[in-house]
Amino acid sequence: MQNHRGVAIAALGFVLFAAALVSASITGGISGVVRDKSGAVISDASVVAIDTQTGVRTTVTTDAKGFYNLPTLAIGTYDVEISHAGFRTYRQTGLVIDANSELRADASLDVGAINETVEVRTDSVHVETQSTQMGEVIESKRIEAVPLNGRSFTDLLALQPGVSPYNSTDTGTAGIGDRSPDGGLNAGNQSVNGQRETANGFMVNGSNVEEGKNNGAAIIPNLDSISEFRIITNNFDAEYGNYSGGQINVVTKSGTNQFHGSGFEFLRNTSLDATQYFSNAVPVYRQNQFGGTFGGPIKKDKTFFFLDYQGTRQTQASPVNIQMPSVANFTGNFSDSANSFSTAVDANNNPIASTVGGNFFAGLLGTRLGYGVTSGEPYYFTASMIDPTTGTPFGINCTNNTQCAFPNAVIPTTACRPWRRAC
Repeated sequence: MQNHRGVAIAALGFVLFAAALVSASITGGISGVVRDKSGAVISDASVVAIDTQTGVRTTVTTDAKGFYNLPTLAIGTYDVEISHAGFRTYRQTGLVIDANSELRADASLDVGAINETVEVRTDSVHVETQSTQMGEVIESKRIEAVPLNGRSFTDLLALQPGVSPYNSTDTGTAGIGDRSPDGGLNAGNQSVNGQRETANGFMVNGSNVEEGKNNGAAIIPNLDSISEFRIITNNFDAEYGNYSGGQINVVTKSGTNQFHGSGFEFLRNTSLDATQYFSNAVPVYRQNQFGGTFGGPIKKDKTFFFLDYQGTRQTQASPVNIQMPSVANFTGNFSDSANSFSTAVDANNNPIASTVGGNFFAGLLGTRLGYGVTSGEPYYFTASMIDPTTGTPFGINCTNNTQCAFPNAVIPTTACRPWRRAC
């Protein structure tokens, strides 16, 4: 029993290790150096990063060189407090952490009582100076503000410079884009910086969600559940291997200390459409996309939950003219459509009829018809040939069973299936 338990624990450890290998970071970091007004570094200072939405606090201390590093902060807005005995508490607010971002926040402490606070507000545009990665962050406000047919975040990839909204399917080449995640959602197979549209990586919350044929996104989260996504186009960190195009990392929302929710309904209906130019009827198209989100605290400042749902219902139809069988056809008489038996032409541009395929089927058909049928024999033929003497065309049709299987384009009822009353 002990051996089995040990094997199970080892297997679980291997699974967790493998999962760690295939995932990548969706966090960001804040680092900096703490000094006093003279420029001397301050060691053992307490540095606390506080998530303004959840209240979660992350604490480190500066090293002998006054350096601190908070490398794995969840995305969000942070306040950073730095304190040390004999100095006023330093507080910097409004630091925004995006996926895979690195912020530098140095601090200069003033001499004074620790219960005195110097506050610095960060309102400037974020310019990343600690990472060589190039790419843009598309946050939830921009995602929800853009009307998208199908509500797929991958339709927004082309907002990033260097991303082409076209793929080989758009240019007439088959083979790419035939593995849509669901319905009409866009799998994101687009060219980034001239690379192939199959060379991109897709992750949701740090986990690989790339399907294995077209290398597109296999999972498209509900737009209202996405906090942000980042398109890294150049100079990837070492954690991103195997991709020569772009790296797309999606981060979904999480609960906060406040209860929040939303609901939505997107409608398309035939009643709102116009008649096509060459049609007398409006094609039927009814589509409803509906859902909502809800999140909040389970235990304040500690544990949170977030739920989302999206449903899609679609009815689509177009008027099509179809030739229905005639009354004579139900009795086996196909003389009104005899030309349809000829599907090809010979070297003299004369029609070649479809033929009986295989000795077994020829024998079975001959048994039911009551006369001999051979493999390769035409079912029926109608041809127009030129009289070599006069140069005038004349018609040649099959009229007896020595020429074809169904003379005069009539299928005898004996050739039909016995349990059917009509052919």
